[in-house]
Amino acid sequence: MSRSDLTTSIDRYEAELGRQFGAALRRDDLDLKHEKMRRNAFLFLRATCWRWAECAAALCPDLMAAPVAASVGDAHAGNFGLWRDAQFRLVWGINDYDEAARLPYALDLVRLCASILVADDAQDAGDVAGIALDSYATALRTPQPVVLEGGTGWLRDLFEAKNDDRVEFWNKLRDAPPAPVEPPEFEALLLAALPDELSDRKIAPRTAGASGLGRPRFAASGIHRGGPVAAEVKGVMPSCWVMGREAGLAQRMATGQYRSPDPTLVHGPGHVVRRLSPNNRKLDFDEIARSRRNKLVAAMAAELAAVHAADADTDAIQRDLHRQPEGWLAATAQAVAGWTVEEWHSYR
Repeated sequence: MSRSDLTTSIDRYEAELGRQFGAALRRDDLDLKHEKMRRNAFLFLRATCWRWAECAAALCPDLMAAPVAASVGDAHAGNFGLWRDAQFRLVWGINDYDEAARLPYALDLVRLCASILVADDAQDAGDVAGIALDSYATALRTPQPVVLEGGTGWLRDLFEAKNDDRVEFWNKLRDAPPAPVEPPEFEALLLAALPDELSDRKIAPRTAGASGLGRPRFAASGIHRGGPVAAEVKGVMPSCWVMGREAGLAQRMATGQYRSPDPTLVHGPGHVVRRLSPNNRKLDFDEIARSRRNKLVAAMAAELAAVHAADADTDAIQRDLHRQPEGWLAATAQAVAGWTVEEWHSYR
């Protein structure tokens, strides 16, 4: 997998973005995406899921016959966050299903563990894989969403926005210069996601994340009954996984049996809409105290199992886990992490 392969892959993917979104393509955000991709290997990994989809079969040939599950497709360590469910409880978990597809279950585990090794090169691959496998296998037997009450308060402490974060979030929305919505049908989707009684309403482009940069993304905000509210609409591509694509899969996964879903999250044809709040943020792994990283790895793997368990033969997955040779996940995740870092150096 040479530098020329990577350059061709990037060019091909961005040409597909242009075909999908036409005049709505955010070219300035694409430039920002390339800048982020050069900063560090973890941002490169986050921004290039399509590359993982292209190369997974060559990198993990022994895993391609594993039992299939409705999979995240991009299960990296930055793909977890907070939302409020229909009971107004704070919930933690996977919050991005843009690349959802039916895939061998093990690919999500490899992507998660590889991303942790890339984000923190001091982590031991054997430790990360061992913690993830133990937690994943246990959670397959007792899958459940992670509601932040009782014993999960430590996750609230890690992920919930602090006061300074809240001030910065609302100020950024307030100060964003308004712009015409492109494609124009996104405006109606945004307005439908917000209350009718809204003063100081504004719609502005929104720049966030890494993998979605370049796609049209807009936030609508205003004041409702004494406080700010906001929603966003984001353009989405078909899953980068050619194999396993299925219409409507992202919405079904986000609202599956072992989810306590965000009732404002709606995946539609070519877009996704959700309410915004200061808690809608990605937490970088290096922000987390080392004393809590292993505990977080276990929570991420358990959450992945709860997503898989809703639409997979969990007995078949458990049998496959027992059939795998000792050290398989550590070795594969380490190889994928090494490949990612090599590609980043080549790109940079």
